[in-house]
Amino acid sequence: MERTKSSLSIARALVQGKKTSAPVPLTTKITKIRIPLRNDLVLDGMSADDAAGSINAEWIDVVPHPDKSVAAERVILYIHGGAYILASRRTHRSITWRLAKYAFARVLSVDYRLAPEATFPIPLYDVINAYRYLIDPPADSGLPKYHPEQISFCGDSAGGGLATSLMLYCRDTGNLPMPGAVGCFSPWYDLTQSFPAWLVNEPYDYLPDGTTDPKYMSEDRSQMYVKHNDDMLNPLASPSLAVEDPSKPIPPMLIQVGDAERVRDDGIVFSQNSFPTSRIRLEVYEDQLHVFQMFAILEPFSRFALKRMGQFLFEQTGASQIRRPDVPHEALRVSTAPGYPIEEIPDAIGIIDDGARLLVERGVWTRSMNDTSLFVVHKKGRIERRPTVLNMHEADLDEIVKQADAELRASGLVTETLPVEHDEDGNVVGTSDVDEAPIATLSLHGTHTLM
Repeated sequence: MERTKSSLSIARALVQGKKTSAPVPLTTKITKIRIPLRNDLVLDGMSADDAAGSINAEWIDVVPHPDKSVAAERVILYIHGGAYILASRRTHRSITWRLAKYAFARVLSVDYRLAPEATFPIPLYDVINAYRYLIDPPADSGLPKYHPEQISFCGDSAGGGLATSLMLYCRDTGNLPMPGAVGCFSPWYDLTQSFPAWLVNEPYDYLPDGTTDPKYMSEDRSQMYVKHNDDMLNPLASPSLAVEDPSKPIPPMLIQVGDAERVRDDGIVFSQNSFPTSRIRLEVYEDQLHVFQMFAILEPFSRFALKRMGQFLFEQTGASQIRRPDVPHEALRVSTAPGYPIEEIPDAIGIIDDGARLLVERGVWTRSMNDTSLFVVHKKGRIERRPTVLNMHEADLDEIVKQADAELRASGLVTETLPVEHDEDGNVVGTSDVDEAPIATLSLHGTHTLM
C-alpha cells in the first residue's frame, strides 16, 4: 500500500481485479443484482446526473432463500471499506459470508461509486438508495418490503464511516427511518486523521499516510473523498464531529477497533465523546491491526470478533416482536489470552490521553492540532471550538511542550518557529511563549515528519 499510494491506477489494478475476490464456501449462494438510483432525493453538492443510473450489489445467502418475494427474518446492509477509493463487494466476501452465517441473516453487499470520480456526498447517496431498496423497493420488482427493525447497517473502515453517516442522515433529516442496529469494524470517522493513534500506531499498522497522487491531490484537497478540505469537517463525512441529540436517539451500535491500528481513536472518540450516553458498545481488541476481521481465514481471534458482531446484529434485529437485549453504553477490552477474556475499560478516553502525552514527549504534538477535528465540532453550519477530548489541562500541555522544545533546542535539531496564535475569530492574539517548535509537526490531514 505504501508503494502504490502515489498512483491510484496502480493501487486499483492490484485490488480491484476478479482474482482479489475472497473465497466463500461452495454452499454459499451469491446473487448479483442492480439497485436503481432514484432522482427524487438529491443531496446538496450533487447534480441531477449524479442521481441517474444504478449500482452493483449482491445478496449473500448461507441458508437458501429461494423465493425473492418473501422477506427474510433479518438483513444486513454491508458497506465495504477501501478509503472510499478502492475495493468492492467481492474483496470483502470473507467478512460478508461469515456475517450471514453468524447473524442468521441475508447480507446485501453494495458497490457504491468510488472517489475521486465520485466524491462526497455521492457514495452516501448510493447507500441511501440501497437502504430504500430494502424498505421501499420499486413497485414492479416483486420484492418484499423490510421493516427498519429487521435491518442493520454494517461496514468496515470507510464503509464503517458510510454506515454511520447513513444512520446520521436518517436521524438528522427524518427522511428515512432508523435501522434496527449498526455495526462497524475499524470505522474511519475522522478524515483529518488528527487523533493520536494515527501517529502512535504508525509503526505497527499497514495503513499508509494517504495517497500522494498529484493528479488528484493539492494543498486544498488532502483526501480524494472530498472536493475541498472544508468538507472534511462535515459530520456526514467525518462522523466523529457529530453531536448526540437525546431527543433523537440512535439505534444500538457495536464498534470494534484494534488496539494497534491507526484509526483506533476514531471509534473511541465517537462512542465516548460524541455520543457519551447512547447505546454503544465499544470493543478494543488487543494488538490488532486495521480491520483485522478480514484475516478470519487465518486467525481465530478475527473469527471470534466476527462471531460477536454476528451475535449482536442477530439479537438487535429481526421481524419477531421479542424483547431485545439492552445495550448499555460501555467500553470493553478483548484480550488475546486463552479464552479471549473481556474486561471493562473504565476510562477509554484515557487511551487517547496516553497517546497524546507520548507524542508530546517525543516532540511531535503541537498546537497545529488546533486546526483539526480533535478540537472542533461542525455545528449549525459553523465551526465552534470545544474542550479537547484530552483530560489534561492546557497548562499541563504547555509545560510538556516547553520541556520537549527545550530538549530539542539543546540538541540543535530545531529550526522552525511556532505559528502566530489566533483567537476564534481569526484575530492575532500574540505569539506563543515557546520560541521554537519541534521540527516534527502535524498538518491538517495528519501527515508527519519524524527525525
